[in-house]
Amino acid sequence: MIKCFLINNVENEFVPKSNDFKEWLTSFEYKEQAEINIKIVTPEEMRNFNKLYKNEDKVSDTLAFPFENFTIEDKVILGDIAMCANKINIDSDLYSKKKIDRWAHLTIHSVLHILGYTHENTNNRKQMENKEIDILKKFNIFNPYEI
Repeated sequence: MIKCFLINNVENEFVPKSNDFKEWLTSFEYKEQAEINIKIVTPEEMRNFNKLYKNEDKVSDTLAFPFENFTIEDKVILGDIAMCANKINIDSDLYSKKKIDRWAHLTIHSVLHILGYTHENTNNRKQMENKEIDILKKFNIFNPYEI
């Protein structure tokens, strides 16, 4: 089971409730006790993360930082996720998606990155997208790649 710790100091932006994130994480069949930290960030914070970790001057919707072999008190610490509320909310309007559905999709997408999924090539991308689509169906959210 994956437990989520949500850190949100962003104001005046839609952000799902902590229970929404917890519910989305129940869809992962992870056998060990595990934890993920999710930090909701401003566009400025996300730009700084991208500059620091990816050498890119841009605001992305999410960044995932997987940890390797990190255990504390019999819990696997899987990694950290940064999510830019402003970017996610703007993009949900741009793609005509419900905000809550966009947040669910990007949370699941980010957790899959934490668990080792990538979209570096066509095969990996299709495998990851299919996994996302299957998980999102559990929450009555349809294929997010159909715009």
